[in-house]
Amino acid sequence: MIDAFLGGEDWDEAPEAMAFEAPFGSILSEATRLVEALSAHGSASRSDPDGLASAARRLYVLVPALVNVTLNYKICVEHGLPLHPTVYYELAEARKYKIDHSMAELGRADRLYLESIELSRAAYRLDPAFAQRAAVFKSALPEEVPRFVYTSGLDKYSWRASEPEKLRALERKVRSAYKPELLLAAAHGSIMPGLLLAEYLELPLYFIRFSMFKRKDEAPIVSLSDKVWLSSWRERSVLLYDEDVAKGTTLEIFTRSLSPLFAQSRSACSIRHAGSSFSPDFVAKYWWD
Repeated sequence: MIDAFLGGEDWDEAPEAMAFEAPFGSILSEATRLVEALSAHGSASRSDPDGLASAARRLYVLVPALVNVTLNYKICVEHGLPLHPTVYYELAEARKYKIDHSMAELGRADRLYLESIELSRAAYRLDPAFAQRAAVFKSALPEEVPRFVYTSGLDKYSWRASEPEKLRALERKVRSAYKPELLLAAAHGSIMPGLLLAEYLELPLYFIRFSMFKRKDEAPIVSLSDKVWLSSWRERSVLLYDEDVAKGTTLEIFTRSLSPLFAQSRSACSIRHAGSSFSPDFVAKYWWD
């Protein structure tokens, strides 16, 4: 698992490696190389520990792009938005474009999104079969998607919330009091920690886009395909997750909007500001700055 190589990280300030811009196809190729390099070693305590730790950090911040881009592609197809290589359109712009993407493309976008989540989890597990899985995934991509440019910026709170120790602490708290059958997380900020938390909890994972501050979403973007996928869990228990709770607005709306879809639900975050108006059921750590 990738966390075996991340023990020496500074989890207070986001590393420079978190800020990058690259085409989706290049990211997929680089992730393949990094997984192969790391899976050949047991931990960062072996030969070249600094190089292995650097490779793990790079892989950790790189992998969320696999989910992020395919989620953006899915949303564009479902809502009639252009497939632009560098622009993330706001949902309100769908009224302007009204592009009629085919049902075949819609189905492919949905499949690729689900596969990207499983592929990303395989990357964090350092699955020896990752290269083969990535090649199959890449062969199924529409020709424009590998050219999509993913941009990542420094985000100290998402970085702090992604610390494996915090996620392990959250896992223990959840396991001691609740038995969720699905982890449902708010994208985009929760993608990196959500992938690792799902591995720790050994749960199926799904992301719904809800980005109030970066994308100006007013509510979770739940499409028909999301409703169809989530409908199979309607009689089951879910853990609703966002990586950090500052004011608490995002997770509160996320919980209020999505909890009616399930028989049982609880909310969770990695870090919560002590002054937040919303109190999730499970919190790994509180912060005050």
